[in-house]
Amino acid sequence: MTCRKVIGTYRSPTHAPMHLLLIHQNFPGQFRDLAPAWLARGHRVTALGSASAPEDDPRWDGLTYVRYRLDGIEEPSVEERGHAVAEACRQLQQKGLVPDLVMVHTAWGEAQQLREVFPTTPLVVFPELWGHAEALGFGIDQQLTGQSAEDSWFEQENQLAATAIDESDAAIVACEAQRQSFPLPWRDQLTVLPEGLEQSKYGAAPSAELRWNNHIFAAGQPLVTLVSRNLEPLRGLRQALLAWPAIAAAVPDAQLLLVGDRGQGYGMEVPPAGEDHLSAALKTLPKGVDHQRIHWLGTLDHPSMVRLLQVSACHLALSYPYTLSWSVLEAMACGAALVSNHGSPIARELIDGHNGLLVPFNDHHALAQAVIELLNHPARRAQIGTAALHTIEQRFSLPKSLASFEQLFQQLNQTG
Repeated sequence: MTCRKVIGTYRSPTHAPMHLLLIHQNFPGQFRDLAPAWLARGHRVTALGSASAPEDDPRWDGLTYVRYRLDGIEEPSVEERGHAVAEACRQLQQKGLVPDLVMVHTAWGEAQQLREVFPTTPLVVFPELWGHAEALGFGIDQQLTGQSAEDSWFEQENQLAATAIDESDAAIVACEAQRQSFPLPWRDQLTVLPEGLEQSKYGAAPSAELRWNNHIFAAGQPLVTLVSRNLEPLRGLRQALLAWPAIAAAVPDAQLLLVGDRGQGYGMEVPPAGEDHLSAALKTLPKGVDHQRIHWLGTLDHPSMVRLLQVSACHLALSYPYTLSWSVLEAMACGAALVSNHGSPIARELIDGHNGLLVPFNDHHALAQAVIELLNHPARRAQIGTAALHTIEQRFSLPKSLASFEQLFQQLNQTG
């Protein structure tokens, strides 16, 4: 157990402070900005996870972090993880750490036995997405030919989500597209409540620069960006490379900046033997395309990624109908002009031509034209980027999310 001494500035919450128990195997997960904000507002926060505690940072002053034991099991089953979480919660109770409210991500089985441990404590769950074939590109990506999804791929995760929703006092998803992925009756039990972005970290920066290796990428240059935890077809990598030759030909000084690991990713599609998705996609480029204008930056620390998004002239937010990506919202918060596809998680938040451009997922010609339009018309992309930033302020800002969560806390506390 790790307990950090409170040295930060105390700000009284709108309502009485509560003891919040946050459970996420890779904490902080979606509580990245929420948990520090709750601490700053005077709430007591205990976090439970299987990863290491967050690094020392004033944002985490006051956090009690507990790492639950898996006894050396490398790939625990959902039952094993659920049991480990329940046992850790019982030990917390024995030490007098009794929460007023429990919040948990459902995907790994951590919520399975919580009702046994906390029969009357308000329980808030984060089920994220209902697994379905389209979320993995089947019926969406025309290049997934001769393949199909099996219901068994999603059965366990969906059952975990359904059970957790039924046992919870509130269930939360980050956007309307994720809510719509759920079938009735669970869909109507879900509340759309984004985690929210701390806007002081972002904003447009006309003089921003990102130094990487021997390159200096600066705002105002025709820079096209794509960010994903892993560079994979699910997040539009293949479509971006298919569109790139036309973009490169039309805008001779344009550069493509790719950020992310080169692992398998969330999708089920496996790259060719001995390759990764990026290597396979690069091989689709015709001869004569200058590979020196395509930069793989690997993974970046968060401040560097923000600078990347601030220098972006056009950010590619392509995706199967999967979960909403943090980096897409962060790009909008930096005033980057977005190009996304119909059916993507962010598409419901975009008005085509106002706060982003929307193209069909499989039409890389339309994608190329949309990018070229933004690169060649600075005033147009500035207008779209400004509208995107306003969308974040209106729908996805941390203060708005915190106010909604505070309201939820009080409702649950009164009925619990």
